[in-house]
Amino acid sequence: MRRVPGLFWLIPVLALGACGRGGPPAPAGTFEATVVDIAPVQGGRVLAVTRQEGERVAAGDTLLVLDGELIALQRAQAAANHATLRAQRLVADAELVKARRQLSLLEKTLTRTLTLREQGTATGQQVDDITAQRDVARAAIDAARGRQAALDAEITQLDSALAVFDRQLRDSAVLSPMAGTVLTRTVEPGEVVPAGRTALRLADLAHLELRIYLEAGDLSRVKPGQELPVRVDALPGSPLTGTVAWIADEAEFTPKNAQTRHARAQLVYAVKLRVANPDGRLHVGMPAEVDLP
Repeated sequence: MRRVPGLFWLIPVLALGACGRGGPPAPAGTFEATVVDIAPVQGGRVLAVTRQEGERVAAGDTLLVLDGELIALQRAQAAANHATLRAQRLVADAELVKARRQLSLLEKTLTRTLTLREQGTATGQQVDDITAQRDVARAAIDAARGRQAALDAEITQLDSALAVFDRQLRDSAVLSPMAGTVLTRTVEPGEVVPAGRTALRLADLAHLELRIYLEAGDLSRVKPGQELPVRVDALPGSPLTGTVAWIADEAEFTPKNAQTRHARAQLVYAVKLRVANPDGRLHVGMPAEVDLP
């Protein structure tokens, strides 16, 4: 029987090496940030841009100021027309009150005249004249009501116009919808920008997100709100803490940046962790790993 030297000691070494590699690698991903493009909802000339790239902003801070002088003038004109209509509405109210009093007086006069005609002291012509006057008073009341309705419609229309002008004036100052950091600035004072053009791009760098992918068998190891250790290659030492913010309901194929074709063909579930970054040590695109329990 032929013996092969070294064969028997080679087998334990291979076994030991396999055991030393441990389980599957920790799920990894890269940090992402919530990015918001800031654009005016109306066009106009830029009067001021209050932030530079890299500056932090708070929610509600004014970022961009547009020229609103023309809108203010249009609003003043509409307000003047509104005041005129309100005055005309008061005149119509007075005319209606006068017509109602006149109608009431004529109806009483007509009643007395009919009584007198029955007694023979009033003529039919007198009755006809008062009846005609009563009908004119009724028509005046209808006309006054119609005038009121027309004025009310015009006033309502101007109310809407004033509300539009007020909204346009508010939109002349573009406010930050979130706290964050200015990534890019694409407009300068003096430029005329159209509505919808991105002027600033903000990102919430104080809270970054780490997206990892887990196989179905690993989903039971995580749950929303759970805190997990996050290790960043660029920041050796104690791991950071990430909070599970979202777990996908549907499976998807592993993203195409996976290393092997076999890995790309696997169905996985996306998991998003939220990691605090108050000191700004973390940056978008940094790779990190998550230690699952």
